Amino acid sequence: MASLQCKHYHDEEYDPCLFFATYMGADKDPSKEQLIEYPIKVLRDIFSSGLVKGDTLIELTTSSAHILILAAADYFDNIILLQPCESDEQEAQKWLNKEAGAIDHSHLTTFVCGLKGECTEWEEHEDKTRRAIKQIVRWDITKDNPLGDVVLPQADCVLSGGYLNAVSKDHEMYLKLLKQMSSLVKIGGHLILIGFINMTYYTIGQHKFSALPCDEEFVRKSLASCGFIIERSGKEKNRYNSDLFDYEYLAYFVSRKEREG
Repeated sequence: MASLQCKHYHDEEYDPCLFFATYMGADKDPSKEQLIEYPIKVLRDIFSSGLVKGDTLIELTTSSAHILILAAADYFDNIILLQPCESDEQEAQKWLNKEAGAIDHSHLTTFVCGLKGECTEWEEHEDKTRRAIKQIVRWDITKDNPLGDVVLPQADCVLSGGYLNAVSKDHEMYLKLLKQMSSLVKIGGHLILIGFINMTYYTIGQHKFSALPCDEEFVRKSLASCGFIIERSGKEKNRYNSDLFDYEYLAYFVSRKEREG
């Protein structure tokens, strides 16, 4: 369970490369399958159905792992990545520029290509994803305006995976961050949240990091308070007993913005 000894996402011990290797690496640890396959399948189903569409997508996650963007690149030509910390921003830039030592996403891309049912090579799909990424912007929650001086157009879709659970220290902070994210969505646009229900911690290396436990009712009420109508949602029970994390469900919420929150 979470304790006062837990680290926080923005502490210096957070290592994006080790985070990726732990939860999304290429080894055959079965506890990773759900974290990788479920979000990709959910997103491809959402986008291919036409429920969520447009030109511009903004993504905000807790790491530089591009698992969600790999699934979105077939549907959005203008993708903006928001990176919550300096180390994640650096890793994202390395992958975008194909620099030596960049995190290898090929096993994730191969899985995405397999779902497409086309003869697309993983290198081709990664290049397509890179072409779609137009900006990488720092999202710094230590500032009143996390974007600083950067002004972004409101997007057709904002996509976030695990971010609110990982960085929020309490429910008040969760709601504040959700409202800031919501301001990036245009009226009629969509917010897609993929996150964890009733999670209290996750582990990176020797360090245990705190996560904010949220139940489904809290997430639904928070979205409604920010001016959103939930159009589709689902959840999958944690299938593995792992010492790395303690979430109960992996869930998603597709919400359409009806008004400014």
